[in-house]
Formats: sequence, structure tokens, C-alpha cells
Amino acid sequence: MSLVEKYKELDIAMNKDDDKKVEKVFQDILKETFEIINKKIEKEENLLTSNEEELMAIRAMFEYMLELWSEGAIDETKAVGYDMLYLVDDKKLKEMFSMFVIGMLEGLSVDKFFDKYIRTDKIYKDYFFCDFNDEIDELVIKHQAQFKKEFSE
Repeated sequence: MSLVEKYKELDIAMNKDDDKKVEKVFQDILKETFEIINKKIEKEENLLTSNEEELMAIRAMFEYMLELWSEGAIDETKAVGYDMLYLVDDKKLKEMFSMFVIGMLEGLSVDKFFDKYIRTDKIYKDYFFCDFNDEIDELVIKHQAQFKKEFSE
């Protein structure tokens, strides 16, 4: 089953409030996503937003990153964010992953980051929060050196 189909199945389970099914389907989505990503890494290729399956893989990694962050797994979350900077071939999504990592570097919770820095009324490619309030510039300046250091490691 394709990622697109799995996401349709996930939406149905979410609408039915079937938490067990949601968890199972999301785990299936992540498993398929990791397979796609590993193939891209082996071939030294990027994930393309023009490919619907690859767009769903980017979506899955974004959602996985948010889940890890909400659970407090900051090192793992930052690793996902940095990896996506290498893998995604879309300027707005690269910026989005960068800004989310900077929010982690600031020590913010995912909820606080959304509340203070993200314009949630604008969605990019139906799934991504790529519009940030101007206040994020202060965080970028504050954490620029640490971001560059960690990203290059």
C-alpha cells in the first residue's frame, strides 16, 4: 500500500477516534518512510515534493519530528531535522526544518514554539508550517553558531 493510501487509512482511523489503529497505521507509515529515505540516501538523491509518495514521506518525517519533540527526545528530534535539511529539495521546507531545530536549541516545548513563532493560518503544500513570526529572527541570530556547528557534525 502506498503512503498516500496509508494516510487515507490514518485519516479514517483518526475520524473514528481509533487510537490503536492510528498508532498502527502511523507506525506502518514510518516504516515505509524509512525505506524510502534509505533508498534516497543510498542513491544520493533528494526527496521531491513533486512526487506524491515522497511528499508523504516528508510529511511523515515532519510529524515524527513533532512527536519526538513533544515526548522530550530533543537530540533525536534535532537529528531528524538536520537529516531532512540534507534530504529535502525544497527551499521553504529546508527553512522550516531549520526553524524547528532552532526552536529546540532555544529549549522551547513544541507547543510554546507553535504559539509564539508559527503562523498556523498558512499551510504550505497542505501539511507544513513554513510561515514564521518576525520574532523568530532573534532566535536565529542567538543560535546561529550552535546550529551551524551541529549541522556540520
